[in-house]
Amino acid sequence: MANILLVEDDELVRDMLTQVLQRASHHVVAVANGEEAIQVLKNTQPDIMITDIIMPKMSGITLISEVKDKHPDMEIIAISGGGRLDPTGYLDLSESLGATASFEKPVDKGALLMAIDLLRIKSCEM
Repeated sequence: MANILLVEDDELVRDMLTQVLQRASHHVVAVANGEEAIQVLKNTQPDIMITDIIMPKMSGITLISEVKDKHPDMEIIAISGGGRLDPTGYLDLSESLGATASFEKPVDKGALLMAIDLLRIKSCEM
């Protein structure tokens, strides 16, 4: 089981991912934007943060940068549909800023769960 902070502005996507993660026995705190994520991180240290990239109030790129500055060992998974643009550029940028993995929307649920399992194994080996 991993403690996961899920940051996603689309309520339907947030609810769907929360259900998928909880069914896989993960503990999930889900928030709607980067500002809410920063507030949660003041009081808790999740194992993994999954964040959308294109969000109001604070982009996922800014969030990743701030989180990596304050929590350099936190594993981060970036997700993006790209808005009106191709999501690949955003996801490449997120990885250059410290995201461990990235997925285009719609997210392949099996691949996401596998990535979480691999990150947990990696953190246990350290």
